[in-house]
Amino acid sequence: MSSDNLGDKLIEDAAKGATKGFLEFTKEQVVLYIQKFRDKKLAFIGEQKTIDIAKEQYNSGESKFCHTYIHDKQLLFLVGMGLTLRRIEKDEEKRMNLRTKIIRKFTVKGLHIAEFVQNGILNRYMGILLEIVDSIKDLEKQIEEVLKNIERYSLFVQSKDRIGEIIRMSINTTHSFSPRIFVISGEGLAAETIRENIEKIQDTLQRYSLERISTLDRESLFFKLKVD
Repeated sequence: MSSDNLGDKLIEDAAKGATKGFLEFTKEQVVLYIQKFRDKKLAFIGEQKTIDIAKEQYNSGESKFCHTYIHDKQLLFLVGMGLTLRRIEKDEEKRMNLRTKIIRKFTVKGLHIAEFVQNGILNRYMGILLEIVDSIKDLEKQIEEVLKNIERYSLFVQSKDRIGEIIRMSINTTHSFSPRIFVISGEGLAAETIRENIEKIQDTLQRYSLERISTLDRESLFFKLKVD
C-alpha cells in the first residue's frame, strides 16, 4: 500500500470512529452536552440564581410555543431572556442586573426584543397577526420581521419621555414604515404618561384602530392599521 493510500485509509478509519462514537452517545450524554452548551451561553448573566431561572424557561409552555413559529436562534435566546425578566421582575436588583447584561451583550435593541416578550406584547401581537395573515409561513415571516426590526413596530416609552416626543416618534415611525401593527408601551411613570395622553396619541394615528392592554404598572397600546 502506497503512503498516500495508507494516509487515506487512516483518515477514513478515524472518521468512521468519530461517527461511531457520536452515534453511541447515550440520551443522557446528549442532554448533558446541550445543558453545558446552554450554561456557556448563559454565563454572561453572572448571577447563578438568574441563570437557573433562565434554564427553566427553555422548558416552559410559552417558550415551546414560540419555538414553533420562530426559528432564528438569537431571537429565541432573547425570547428566553424576556421570559426570565418576567419571572424576576419583582426583584428589582436582579431585573436591573439582567437588563444591563442584555444591553451589553445584545445592545438596546436586544433588550427591547426581550421586553417585547416580558411585557406579554409578543403574545398579543401574534394573536392579532393570526387574524390577518394568510398562512403559517406568512405568520412566521411576520413575527421574525417584527423582532428583527423591533424599532419599526414598537415604541418603548421611558420615564423621562414627554408626550410631545412620544407623538413625534410615533408619527415618524408609522409614516416611514406603515406597520400593520404598531405598539406603544411603557411601565411605571412611562405607563402613567401614556395613560394620561391616550386620546392625544390616538388623534395623531387616525389610520389605526386602537386596542389597549392595561395593568396597574404597565400600559400597552396596539395600533392596528385600518383596512380600506
